[in-house]
Amino acid sequence: EVETDVVEIEAKLDKLVKLCSGMLEAGKVYITTNKHFVSGVRDLSQQCRKDQMISECLDKFGDSLQEMMNYHMVRGCLLLSLWVLVAFDVRKFKETKKQFDKVREDMEISLVKNAQAPRHKPHEVEEATGTLSITRKCFRHLALDYVLQINVLQAKKKFEILDAMLSFMHAQFTFFQQGYSLLHELDPYMKKLATELDQLVIDSAVEKREMEHKHALIQQRDFSYDDSKVEFNVDAPNGVVMEGYLFKRASNAFKTWNRRWFSIQNSQLVYQKKLKDVLTVVVEDLRLCTVKPCEDIERRFCFEVVSPTKSCMLQADSEKLRQAWIQAVQASIASAYRESPDCFYIERLDRTASPSTSSIDSATDSRERGGKGEPILQRVQSIPGNEQCCDCGQPDPRWASINLGILLCIECSGIHRSLGVHCSKVRSLTLDSWEPELLKLMCELGNSTMNQIYEAQCEELGLKKPTAGSSRENLNFKTLFEV
Repeated sequence: EVETDVVEIEAKLDKLVKLCSGMLEAGKVYITTNKHFVSGVRDLSQQCRKDQMISECLDKFGDSLQEMMNYHMVRGCLLLSLWVLVAFDVRKFKETKKQFDKVREDMEISLVKNAQAPRHKPHEVEEATGTLSITRKCFRHLALDYVLQINVLQAKKKFEILDAMLSFMHAQFTFFQQGYSLLHELDPYMKKLATELDQLVIDSAVEKREMEHKHALIQQRDFSYDDSKVEFNVDAPNGVVMEGYLFKRASNAFKTWNRRWFSIQNSQLVYQKKLKDVLTVVVEDLRLCTVKPCEDIERRFCFEVVSPTKSCMLQADSEKLRQAWIQAVQASIASAYRESPDCFYIERLDRTASPSTSSIDSATDSRERGGKGEPILQRVQSIPGNEQCCDCGQPDPRWASINLGILLCIECSGIHRSLGVHCSKVRSLTLDSWEPELLKLMCELGNSTMNQIYEAQCEELGLKKPTAGSSRENLNFKTLFEV
């Protein structure tokens, strides 16, 4: 009866150990999944940072769930205790039973041999009797051990199973008690949030009714008119003077028209195909371009933005929008001149446009290392002596006398301008446009070359060259001397 009971209980314990192991593995998956869920809650909280109510709620609940996961430790006490009972005690009992069964078989054989010993053969009788005595002694000793193992197993079966289950239930109790304490501390906030949520539902219902009422009123209006935005602001805080959709004619052979989102910002005309696309610059500097309406093409409401290097044909949705865009471009040009009058403008030279411009490369040699498209100011100031004013030595001159081929500061340029264009023709390096031929002339001459000519006899005549700190009379005298 005991042996049968041990076999059955071993099978039940094996099954329970496997179920407990599966439960622990499921617990690990549960913890991992909950960690991912908490991570998702925190990501949503970061996304809702602008809404303090939602962000605070998600942060609190996310932290609480994370703390509960920390309480959810892997509880292997039941698995360990049951495994020890099966692996050691039951297995030891089964090994003792095998030994007992073997000795019992030996004793049965000894009894048979002892019974078969013939009376007239004392030697065989004595041998059979001795073997039976030894076997019986061994059987009785092993039977006592076997009974001991049965009693030990029966006793341990009770307290081992009870202890394992009690430890498991204590772990469950601790986990849920900690969870209850945590949620109990969170209860006032949840009640407060529930009250606020009720008010939010009421406010949302009121807002929904108001929106439905406004929607009904708007539906009754006439939408046939053009209500597109036509305002522009050159002093906009974000730097965007005007923005909106325009049709742009492509520069390919098919001259296709595409609708793009255009904007005027930072003295540039730019557009993008989609919201997150990189901005494509149409005009790098509006100060170097002009804008005009186009009436000689098939499409209506067209206007053209012309820069030194290219032109861009655009189309608005209405005449009102076309005028608004033209005015916005013009206002941006005026604003750019007003805000940064001292900034130089990049002038792109297209050397393929005129045969005369191609001669610049061979004529200027190393003085035009910048190549095609080099800024006017940098190109001309790279000539020897042009890093300072020809008359007074003021550094970084930005004005030129194009008939003398020299660079001047703003003070000396004013004196030259007062003499008249028959003496000196003054032009700005940054504000005026320059023809390739004129640029070639400025690169061929320069301050050093011209001063060697005009100031060749200054020392002989006892004349002193003025400086940047000289009075206007001294500067005027030097200029008259040159003339």
